[in-house]
Amino acid sequence: MKVKVGINGYGTIGKRVAWAVNRQDDMEIVGVTKTRPSYEASTALRENCPLYAAHAEDLDNFEKAGFKVQGTLDDLLKKVDVMVDCTPGGVGEKNKAIYDQAGVRSIYQGGESHELTGISFNALANYHEAWGANAVRVVSCNTTGLVRTLFPLQQAFGIQKVFASLVRRGADPADKKGAALNAIEPSLKLPTHHGPDVKTVMHGLDIQTMAVVTPTTLMHLHCVAVELKRKVTEKEVLDVWSSSPRLR
Repeated sequence: MKVKVGINGYGTIGKRVAWAVNRQDDMEIVGVTKTRPSYEASTALRENCPLYAAHAEDLDNFEKAGFKVQGTLDDLLKKVDVMVDCTPGGVGEKNKAIYDQAGVRSIYQGGESHELTGISFNALANYHEAWGANAVRVVSCNTTGLVRTLFPLQQAFGIQKVFASLVRRGADPADKKGAALNAIEPSLKLPTHHGPDVKTVMHGLDIQTMAVVTPTTLMHLHCVAVELKRKVTEKEVLDVWSSSPRLR
């Protein structure tokens, strides 16, 4: 019997969640939500993802635009085993009350706070903590990257402390909220959220982080200095990473 998955929010993150779920033998997408009849809504239908309106008041807009929707979020909640919340950061807190009332388990993206669920996880490092929970949070992309590289080192050698400087990609122009992409923008709050976020997965790790946003859309870059609990060779480190999943 397949796990019935709903995705609330079919945007940058939601599309990737749908792509992944559609490639699992033990899961199926029951529906995805959108707030308006956008290009992404048409993409959902093209990908054979049943479309639902996020709110009842959105139904007229979809109908006028010629989009076939199956109902609202409330209707979708009656059909799913788990809801993956891919709405913008901060919206998940309001949605959690709706999911809880419907008796549906939920997963949140890294833009939400750890306190929302009390459980943040990375499948490599602490999957066991999320097992059986009613609500969990997947940490952000940068936190995921840090955990994937640091956790194997912690397991193999032990870590004394970590300092990581993140050189972040600028957002795509349409997502930059009015700021110029051609700018270098330092994060003035120290540590950045990444260090504390890593510690929600790798408990007790001594890690400090800082970050700067740069004018590129290519990727994020992590410059990481790690003090291990024993002396190791470069080959030993590379051997550990080469045997760890999802690292190249």
